Formats: sequence, C-alpha cells, structure tokens
Amino acid sequence: MPQQVQRILFIRLSAIGDIVMASGLPSSINSIYTSTAPNIEITWLVEAPYTGLVSAHPHVNNVIAWPKSEWKALAKRRQYWQLVKAVWKLRQELRSYRFTVAVEAQGLLKSALLAFLSGAPVRFGFKSKENSHLLLTHVTAKPMSDEISSEYGHLAKFIADTQQRDNADNVKPYQLQVRVLSSVNASAFDKLSLRGITQPFMVIAPFTTRPQKHWPMEHWETLLEEIRKHTQMPIVILGGPSDAAHAESLTFGQENIVSLAGNLTLEESVAIASKCHALVGVDTGLTHLGTVFNKPTVAIFGSTRPYIKTDSANTHIIYKELSCAPCKRRPTCGGKFDCMKEVTPKEVLNRLLPYINY
Repeated sequence: MPQQVQRILFIRLSAIGDIVMASGLPSSINSIYTSTAPNIEITWLVEAPYTGLVSAHPHVNNVIAWPKSEWKALAKRRQYWQLVKAVWKLRQELRSYRFTVAVEAQGLLKSALLAFLSGAPVRFGFKSKENSHLLLTHVTAKPMSDEISSEYGHLAKFIADTQQRDNADNVKPYQLQVRVLSSVNASAFDKLSLRGITQPFMVIAPFTTRPQKHWPMEHWETLLEEIRKHTQMPIVILGGPSDAAHAESLTFGQENIVSLAGNLTLEESVAIASKCHALVGVDTGLTHLGTVFNKPTVAIFGSTRPYIKTDSANTHIIYKELSCAPCKRRPTCGGKFDCMKEVTPKEVLNRLLPYINY
C-alpha cells in the first residue's frame, strides 16, 4: 500500500526581502515532518511576480501564483461578481491539492484567509493586529529579536513543538534557501558578458520601495569614487525598471561600472548576486541575498532594521542608534532621514576594504 503524502501549503505572498527571509521555512517544514511522514509535498503560494524566485527552492514541489493584481483590478472596476468567481477559482485550485497543513507566514488577514480557503484542517501562523489568527488553528506571537529571520525560525520551532514535542530539538537549524535554475544563471551571465563584465565583480543595490530606506545618491557617488582608488574591479548596479534612470546616473564619469537595473528579471538578479565578489546595499531583498550566499556584504539600515545579527561573518550591518530609529513606515523627521545620511561613505568603504583591497 502506498504511503500517505503529507501535503503542506506554505504561504508567504511578498515581497522580495520577506520571501528571502522566509526561504528557510520550507526546509524546516520538510525536516519537521519527514520523521513522521516520509512523503512530503510542499506547495508555496506567492504573488504572481515572485513565482520564479521560489520555483527552484530545493524543498518546494509546487508553486501557486496568487493573482493579486487581477483581484485588485476587478475590485477597482467594481466587478464584484467577477471577483467572487476569481476567488472561488483559486479556492478550487487550492482544495484540489488536498492540503493537510497550511503554514501562514505573512501574518495578515489576506494570507490567513487564503490558508482558510485552502481547506487544510491544520493551519499554523502568527497572531496579528488584524485578528487574522482567528482563521488559524495554531497561533504564535512574532518574537522581537535582532537575529536575521528570527520570526520565521521561531515559527518553525513552534510547528515542531506542536507536531512532535519529543523530537523538536532534532529539527535542523533555520537556514535561508534561495536558488535559481541553471538556465537563469546562463541568461544572467550572457547579459553580463555583453557588457564586458567577467568575474570577479562587485554588486551594489541602492534602491528600495520607500524613500526613508534610501542612502543619499551623493553618498553612493562618493563611495564609488573612493572604491576606484583601491580597485578597478567591475561594479554592477542592480534594481528594477523604475530605478533605471538613477542607476544609470551613477555610472557617469566612472569606469567599469554598469547598470543592469531594469534589464534583468528578478531571478537573473538573484543569479548575479549569487556570483558576486562583494555586495553593498540598503534594506532590500537584493542586499539580503548577499547573506544568503555568504558573500562579503555591507548592509546600510536606518528607518528599518530587519536584523543586526546574522550567521555570516561576512555580513556587516551599519546602523545608527538614533532615538527615532527604526521608525519603519512612520518617519518623524520630516523627510530629513538623518538615520541614513549619518552613515558616511567612509564607514561603508572601511567595512568593504578588506574584501576588495588585494
């Protein structure tokens, strides 16, 4: 008789940085359930633009795209019946997998609702201000910690404690896991070679979605000038299509600096980060990838501080302990963003020099 398959739905919908931080959970989930159910099948439910980021994960068997933009467009046009049909369609798709467990790692009403719609009888997740945890069966509070991915590591331990109390201490340590397909690696490096870039090269990731997380452009310009006094190593600028103009401006008057902002898919950017010699960036998913791949990384944090401790000796966090920081989404400085401005190019260069001055 064939052994029963433990089918597990994992929900972390967005965004890049959060997906990177949560990327260790499928591995932890697999470790937790393997001892009691040899056949594990993990499906990741994620927003449509990020499916490529998780599809090559070594412990993810299936990926389901949440069509957020489609649902929002229907709501905006007040096509409520069409929206109901779209929700029902996704519900049917989720239930076709016959999930036994759902792990909701977002901590929001929308993600908890999706876990509920999946029909999984056991649903783990975080307690939330939206009371979304009322849709779950097993709930834990998010911890406050300076450790990277602390909330996801805590959730893994909570699941282990709940499911197999006698074996919880044997669960493997939480470890970030991001992979790309070999075809993605090939296309990314084709684009690099067309611009005359070969290894070793550096990466900078200057752009984020919120202005309070940006390091001033004049600081980036100064840093690039100072780097050039120590090495001619090529520098690659990563970012999205909306960052292309600013990224291109950083290449003006500089040698061996190219911008690929807006010219790569998200998965290709991951591939580039995985092969770089060193990486400097702000609080963005591309910067966190430096830690994932154990690359020498200098991370500049201010209004947000997702972590200050990592398992990588090569990751260096620069963060000013101002009284107002981290303010997260509610700046009180009137747009001055002193927490970022006070990080000087010299500080960043000093952290970087041991890796490039050879």
